Parts: sequence; C-alpha cells; structure tokens
Amino acid sequence: MAAKTEIYRKLHEGQQALFLFYSYHNHTKSLAEFYWFSAYNIIEIKSWNGIKNGMHFFHLDEMVNVLEQIESLIKDKNKVGEEWREVLATDLDKDPILLQRTEMLYAAYQTVAQAAIAHMNEMILQNQEMYLEIE
Repeated sequence: MAAKTEIYRKLHEGQQALFLFYSYHNHTKSLAEFYWFSAYNIIEIKSWNGIKNGMHFFHLDEMVNVLEQIESLIKDKNKVGEEWREVLATDLDKDPILLQRTEMLYAAYQTVAQAAIAHMNEMILQNQEMYLEIE
C-alpha cells in the first residue's frame, strides 16, 4: 500500500482524480460490491473525499451529488455516534429498506458513471499531454 501511496502523490490532480475514480468504479460490478466497496472507501481507506474532489475537478456535479447520496446512505446505516459498525455485503440481504435504497443509488450511479467516463475520456483526449506519455 505504501508504494501505491507514493505513486499516487506523484500524480497531478487530474491523474489522481482518474486513479481514485477507477479504483472505486472497477470494484462496483454488483450491488453487493457497490455497497461494500463504497463503505470501504468511506470508512477504511478514507478516499471518499478524494473521489468527490476528483469529480469536482472534472466538473461532474451530478456524479458528486450521487456520491454524496451514497455517503449519506452508508453513514445512516453504519455510523452510530462517532463509531462505525462492521459493514458486510450481506447487510443488503437482511434489510429490505437498505436494499431498496442501495438499488436506487446503484441505478443512478451506473447512469452518471457512464456519462462521467465519457466526459473524462473527452477531457483526456483534449489534453493528452497531461495524461499520456507518448513515445
């Protein structure tokens, strides 16, 4: 993890935004992964603000809004006072309201993520020198 942190610090803001977003997005292929990995980014590795800041960098306000809703869901369900309870992917099986809220957010996330990826790809194409090393 230390090597990843060192590499991350050498990236410029746009590269950091891409790194954090894709490290999150690539772990959200199912509803359970989406719920658990969102909580993991918020609670354990504390990268959530970095993901949101990255979306601000790319002017993706709709994505920031969805990420804030995801954060609220995770906090509402898993934070008691200042303490966090253990988050399990199976939480969704045990709580129909949590399942319904997560399904709605996952659908919204998938829609805005596709638009965000298209937008980020366009930004990279327009600013290749910032993101790509062409030899």
